[in-house]
Amino acid sequence: MCLILFTCLGNMRKHEARVAVRTAASFPLPISFSFASNGDMTSIATFGVLALTGLANGHGYLTVPKSRGRLGFEAGTDSCPECTIQEPVSPWPDLDAAAVGRNGPCGYNARVSVDYNQPGASWGHEPVVTYTAGEVVEVQWCVDHNGDHGGMFAYRICQNQELVDKFMDPEYLPTNEEKQAAEDCFEEGLLDCNDVAGQICDYSPDCNEGEACWRNDWFTCNAFQRDSNRGCQGVDGSEFGSCATTIAGGYTVTKRIKIPEYSSNHTLLSFRWNSFQTAQIYVNCADIRITS
Repeated sequence: MCLILFTCLGNMRKHEARVAVRTAASFPLPISFSFASNGDMTSIATFGVLALTGLANGHGYLTVPKSRGRLGFEAGTDSCPECTIQEPVSPWPDLDAAAVGRNGPCGYNARVSVDYNQPGASWGHEPVVTYTAGEVVEVQWCVDHNGDHGGMFAYRICQNQELVDKFMDPEYLPTNEEKQAAEDCFEEGLLDCNDVAGQICDYSPDCNEGEACWRNDWFTCNAFQRDSNRGCQGVDGSEFGSCATTIAGGYTVTKRIKIPEYSSNHTLLSFRWNSFQTAQIYVNCADIRITS
């Protein structure tokens, strides 16, 4: 997404027009430039241009456990697993405010017209991993170098099996209403960062105390404009290319979650990332089994 703001300041003999370009897809930080010219200006004009380029640029996706998006990528169905994006939405500062829309809890990739809320040829038919209720496990996602928007992220499990089963039928695509109902259930099943003993659960440095984002049950990325180890790539501080993306190469983002006291032969672990920089959220899911 590109946000271009043109501001002309009036009542100046030598006026300056500043153009601030904030390009989430192509630049890790906002860039700006200015120019000056002679003459009088007696008016102030502000022009805003919002251009959506999310479909052409990479961002992030769940990799461990293997998400449906990762399986689609490995099978050659998906050419950009990091491109399951819901936009434009309001992801910040209220982390729960943005509806998932067509993306649902598992993601829809408009770039390749693949809806991961319905099982496909290479995903959704069986669990990719088995967990034990109460177990602490490592999870990981991959953020693209050109699409690290900072923000916060979460893992969730919906314990309404009847609702989750709608996302297990290869002959049925859930409606947008059912997708949102499932998302609401996943929000209720948030896997709190603080449930893992000894895990550091910080508040976002890009959020102010008193704002809705001032919470540490979600996981946070580092400060978006930090000089080093910035954004989500700074969480692990891993090497460039430590995970696969198709745009510019990725960085791992690793955390631990505690599996709830719940059992299911086939359910979903949903991942959600709320961008700080752009009006976007990213959702993926992985098929899992939980034993008692």
